[in-house]
Amino acid sequence: MNTVCNQIILVEDVLARLSQNTFPLDQLRARPLPEGVDPLRLEIYLSDRDFEEALEMKRDKYERLPGWKQVNLKKAKGLF
Repeated sequence: MNTVCNQIILVEDVLARLSQNTFPLDQLRARPLPEGVDPLRLEIYLSDRDFEEALEMKRDKYERLPGWKQVNLKKAKGLF
């Protein structure tokens, strides 16, 4: 019975990690990345506050930039 309880807890831990949708900026700049994080879209995992701190603009303004400018900005800010 104890093994079953431990397995349930482990599954819950894994699901919690995989369903996490925001990560601190320093965690996204570190390697290895958290499990399940798309390395080409690190900006989507930032809170609005961290996003503005890292990229020095609001998310909606960033999303209006051409793709190549988004990539260059992410590279310059260590998010690529």
